[in-house]
Amino acid sequence: MVALLTAGSVQAATTEAAKPKAPPPAAAQAAPPPAELTSREKAGCGAVLVILGKVATSYPQLFAQKGNDGRGAQFMLEAFGAKGRMMMDEAFEDGAEQGVKPTKVYEDGLGFLFESVKPEPGESSETAGKRAAMALLQRCTGISTN
Repeated sequence: MVALLTAGSVQAATTEAAKPKAPPPAAAQAAPPPAELTSREKAGCGAVLVILGKVATSYPQLFAQKGNDGRGAQFMLEAFGAKGRMMMDEAFEDGAEQGVKPTKVYEDGLGFLFESVKPEPGESSETAGKRAAMALLQRCTGISTN
């Protein structure tokens, strides 16, 4: 899973998000916000985001080599980690309210992740990984990758 969300793919997405964009057409501005995450999605997204945050805090040398761009990516990953912890806490609270043990909540979250990264028929592993990473990044963080 971590291989799918490499520092390069996250940096590419964060670089894209940081670039100024032309305002979207009026029709796109009126699009409804994405649906709220389910407990299953919160657990899966939370797990991925916590891992990304841990990479940022455990391996600062990976980001130092890139100068300010690297520090920006590191900061973004650290923020993702904080968001991931909150998401996992919410998923575990939801599970507790329903009488579901934390292990089951976590396993359901992993199930969501693995379903999300299945390659399409005929799709290369690299293409599937990039597509899945961008889709998960968008769903888990709300950052548009378009």
